[in-house]
Amino acid sequence: MTDGNVVLFPFLAHGHLTPCLDLVRLLSVRYPHLTLTLVTTSGNLPFLRRLRLPPALRFAALPFDPSDHGLPPDTNTTFALPSHLVTIFNHAVMNSLPPHFRRLLSELIADESLPPLLCVIADMFLGWTAPVAEELGVFHATLYTSGPYAMSIYYSLWINLPHIGGGDDDEDDEIAIPGIPGVTVRRGQLNPKMRAARSMDHPSARFVRVQAESGRRSRATLWNTAEVIEKPFLDAWSRSSDQPVYAVGPLFSAAGRPARDDDGLAAECLAWLDAQAPRSVVYVSFGSQNRLPPKEAAELATALDKQGRPFLWAAPTADQAPPPPETGESGWRSGMVARGWVPQVDVLGHAAVGAFVSHGGWNSTLESLRFGVPTVVRPIEGEQFLNAKLLTEVLGAGAEAVGGKEVAEAVAEVMGEEERGRELRRRAREIAEGLAAAVAEGSGGSEAKGASLRALDEFVQYVMRHSGLQGEVVNETEQNFCGAGHRNNFHGAV
Repeated sequence: MTDGNVVLFPFLAHGHLTPCLDLVRLLSVRYPHLTLTLVTTSGNLPFLRRLRLPPALRFAALPFDPSDHGLPPDTNTTFALPSHLVTIFNHAVMNSLPPHFRRLLSELIADESLPPLLCVIADMFLGWTAPVAEELGVFHATLYTSGPYAMSIYYSLWINLPHIGGGDDDEDDEIAIPGIPGVTVRRGQLNPKMRAARSMDHPSARFVRVQAESGRRSRATLWNTAEVIEKPFLDAWSRSSDQPVYAVGPLFSAAGRPARDDDGLAAECLAWLDAQAPRSVVYVSFGSQNRLPPKEAAELATALDKQGRPFLWAAPTADQAPPPPETGESGWRSGMVARGWVPQVDVLGHAAVGAFVSHGGWNSTLESLRFGVPTVVRPIEGEQFLNAKLLTEVLGAGAEAVGGKEVAEAVAEVMGEEERGRELRRRAREIAEGLAAAVAEGSGGSEAKGASLRALDEFVQYVMRHSGLQGEVVNETEQNFCGAGHRNNFHGAV
């Protein structure tokens, strides 16, 4: 058995940080003899130290002053940032952190009080870490916090901008995706920044190109997804990138989240759910940094209220809550607006929840699929439109709608007793069973384990064989495991 130091570097956004922390928890349980070092910026340390993380986790902080880049001084992550500032933040991270990261890796390599540096696992939006690791002779792996279906299309769209020159008014105009035969998107499925792009010099296009080009120098990819929902796209990424790919998700389900606090808003939400009928509640959440236009939010809440449909609306920030009812009443007759952080995994796993209205972020999509909750996606930005395409057109476990009344109508269809509603719910339950199996520990040897746990074990063995260290890293839960090697990847757009 060989000890080693694994450096994990999440991107500075909650949607990227959360799955990386789940990977930390999973590695700490399955490989407790490994040293785990989490890299972040100094401004994020107070927040991270308040979380329930493995006690042996080490932190390494890189200096970053947001005000040097025209950002508000408390900008430690993208949380609550307006869309135009998110792009500035992305470039600020990419342009300022590489020399500090190079210095950190050099110090970790030279520190004789630590185990040898085994590998770096960095977020997909920190692609520039791959050439830094390569220069220093350190094994580098990329953690993709979105799925290969969405990311291959997303990268191709930003790198090639195939929609430039088309008619902006035709929402149903079909656009072929360069490098991905047979796949098209409607113009209406492009996010607002893509639609606004007019040249290859668009800031988001430049950012994505750097991540894609640098990412080619990574030596393996980890995906927060499962073969049961994305195997063809993992295989396609593998063929085009020639990198080993390991589907190790859903990470939140494999790792298990820490016990929640039984007081405050979390307890209030769950107590409210306890009082509702099974599968009767619509859970509404647009993530940590997305906002519906106020008029649309009001329309959605009003329409759900008129349907008499119980709803729980999560609003981490004040401007994510729907405006109060026009009736002048202080609250909604059938709904609860939770102002603050809501324990989403506990909510989606609650027996009272029958549908989810979501922005289509990948974490939310995986969580709803894991618990068999059909989703109505109202995408807002990023790759959310492509996650909606996967959910509705490929997996058949949800619907997509834009507009408050339209979303409420889709909810009624998803939760209704007509054939389409019943089929969506059946498919959602079927996928939930597959995802549960993917992270099941099982018994009787490696073949009894779920595919995602096997993939993680195979990844660790692959790193061990190719990192230059001698010895074998053994999973404590199965001392006789012997890595089988696993190559099945997707980089079709790059």
